[in-house]
Amino acid sequence: MQKSAAAAADRFPAAQGYRIGWQGAGRLFAILVLIVLSLLFLTPFLFMIGTAFKRYEDIVGDPLNPVTLHPTLSNFSHLFEKLPFFALLANSLIIAVSVTVLAIVFNSLVAYGFARFEFKSKHALFMGMLATMMIPGQITLVPSFMMFRSFGWLDTFWPLILPGAVGAFGVFLIRQVMVAIPKEIFDSARIDGCSELGSFFRIALPLSGSAIGIVALLTFMGAWNDYLGPLIYLSSGSKMTLAVGLTTMNNPYKIDYASPITGALLMSLPVLVLLSIVGHKYFVDGITAGSIKG
Repeated sequence: MQKSAAAAADRFPAAQGYRIGWQGAGRLFAILVLIVLSLLFLTPFLFMIGTAFKRYEDIVGDPLNPVTLHPTLSNFSHLFEKLPFFALLANSLIIAVSVTVLAIVFNSLVAYGFARFEFKSKHALFMGMLATMMIPGQITLVPSFMMFRSFGWLDTFWPLILPGAVGAFGVFLIRQVMVAIPKEIFDSARIDGCSELGSFFRIALPLSGSAIGIVALLTFMGAWNDYLGPLIYLSSGSKMTLAVGLTTMNNPYKIDYASPITGALLMSLPVLVLLSIVGHKYFVDGITAGSIKG
């Protein structure tokens, strides 16, 4: 039927133009929908930017207006006075960067093992690892807390860093890319005297850059925005992260709208910088990497 429709369109140019017109209209409609959805997603961020530069009177009197005629920087000065912002920022960076580096190294090593080697019960072990993705984190929260308490790691960064060193999703995504690498490349490297570890660093890692990039990006964002973990495992104010510190600025007697929103704006800047640097290069390739058959 499609062939007959195409033949009819070739015989009647008017019908072909009619079909192209409908395709153009559909594409225009899709673009308009994407623009509307993009504006909806950007609206909270625009309100956050506008509120950070508004006076307290304007925030309370006209909260739904993101534009202010009297911009001020007093909210930033109040934030730095009430909160050790840069100390909390350093704690968040230490945790997020450490988790990201460990996730890149260990996820890549595990993925390389599943992609390159054949061993007994390999498929069952891989399926069991993927099954852990269906376990909610709340179920393992109490056992994890008891385990880290027995280790004496409470009020340290270790409970926030080590659990994120290896993840089933990261292993799966990187493994899907490594499986697609031709084995002849590794065989040629072994003939030239390259060790297995050398093949990992010189061949597997560079050719899996798209998957590693998206794993690093998602891991950093997850550790950077983590609120529950630091709230449970950290008790010292000097070791608190920025996500938890911003919530301590209000009390039942007085609610400060400006300072937490200003802190949230500053907290989002590292993620935006990271997305602008590596997100555009790796995100699309990394998303489609999981669809490679292997």
